[in-house]
Amino acid sequence: MSWQDRDYSNPDDGRSFLGRPGGDWQGLRPTFDNPLSWSVLILRLAGIDVRVHIFFLLFIIIELLRAALRYPGQQQAVSIAFTLVAIAMGVLFVIVLAHEFGHCLACRWVKGQANEILMWPLGGLAFCRPPNRWQAHLVTAIGGPLVNVILCIVAGLILGLLTGKWLGVALPNPLDPFGPMYDPKIMQSLAHQTLYLVNAMSLVLLVFNLLPIFPLDGGRIVQTALWPSVGYAASMRLAVRTGYVGAILLFIYGVVAGQFMVAGIAIFGGFTCWYTLKQLEFTEQFMGFEDDELMLGAVEEPPKSRRELRREERERQRTEREARQEADAAVELDRILQKIADSGLESLSARERKLLQTETERKRRNGPE
Repeated sequence: MSWQDRDYSNPDDGRSFLGRPGGDWQGLRPTFDNPLSWSVLILRLAGIDVRVHIFFLLFIIIELLRAALRYPGQQQAVSIAFTLVAIAMGVLFVIVLAHEFGHCLACRWVKGQANEILMWPLGGLAFCRPPNRWQAHLVTAIGGPLVNVILCIVAGLILGLLTGKWLGVALPNPLDPFGPMYDPKIMQSLAHQTLYLVNAMSLVLLVFNLLPIFPLDGGRIVQTALWPSVGYAASMRLAVRTGYVGAILLFIYGVVAGQFMVAGIAIFGGFTCWYTLKQLEFTEQFMGFEDDELMLGAVEEPPKSRRELRREERERQRTEREARQEADAAVELDRILQKIADSGLESLSARERKLLQTETERKRRNGPE
């Protein structure tokens, strides 16, 4: 439900050791000490690799087991509950994946690069590299939530037309978004329930994802809003610190409400904030510059005019010509010096004497090389 900056620099380069501040988890082989690398590749679509984190798979398995064990001894109830949970997990996966593709397409729309999605406990991460302008980063951050908005509008309109219920159904109650799911007067078929799940889950994920917890889109939007006024590195620090506060509040809510998965998500978000802060510190302390300098160094230059290209080509040709002339002169000078050693200075021709004098004066002017 968010996106991460990706550093496409040389992997042997020290600056790619920890990725870019904001998270660079892809490209890493699974290692025990980095939980964010525990994922498997499941498909490739539109040039984008989709990976699933093992914690996300574990979450789905736990929810299916809870449904299977919810009504012991009641086979029909177990079957219904298991079916609904299985559909809910499928709908959740598709919605989150569509959200991440929204980030990727938005990034490509602003001429950036996006080639990997990770489905993880926070929902999903789209690994994007938009142009290093705050506007491009903002568009990339908004691309995901925009998909949720479109899904809510389409599913809500269809659901409202089918059921005749608008408030509470076509527009779910945020405080009880899944209440109508089990009302047989409203949900008359499994198709109705599936459509309602698309609508309600899109709304819930939209609201959740706009929380100002880095690296959720809300945290990203906060960071890009601050970037023009305080700079990239400072805006990232402020967003991370805001994320700490949001993660703590979300954790407290999860514990008080008994929503331990929410508490786990808060812990994961807090860990991401901590790791991002470590990346910033690495960039500044060990590499000797702030990340603003790295960002500025990576900004793409505007296209050059034909006149500039012709001038550069002439300069290149002139430099190559002078280099060839110097090389030829050096070879000829070596020959002349050898001739002096063999036959004496008097054996030189007028042209050879002139070349020797010219090279001697040039070396005197330029000094020892």
